[in-house]
Amino acid sequence: MPGVSGVHSKSNTCFTARMARSTFPDDLMQVQREWDHVYRALAAPQPYGTTELRRRLLLLSARIFTDPHLATTRPSGGWAELRHQARLEGQEAGRHE
Repeated sequence: MPGVSGVHSKSNTCFTARMARSTFPDDLMQVQREWDHVYRALAAPQPYGTTELRRRLLLLSARIFTDPHLATTRPSGGWAELRHQARLEGQEAGRHE
């Protein structure tokens, strides 16, 4: 099916282009995706294990803000860009982060 193949190819091209623009290491992107996941779990109505989730969020926040890659940029601006790129990557992979 040429139409479906073309759409799929275009989607992969967009994904590849976005991935190529990522200036953050894979491990830092993974920490940010996990941070988003824990944050959403805490924001849910009547979350389970709030103490553990808060502790995990603090640990992940410390890992993000002490990462050497973010130390070379403005911390808040670098984190904003990291969050944006992690969300784009998650949306392209079929996750809504």
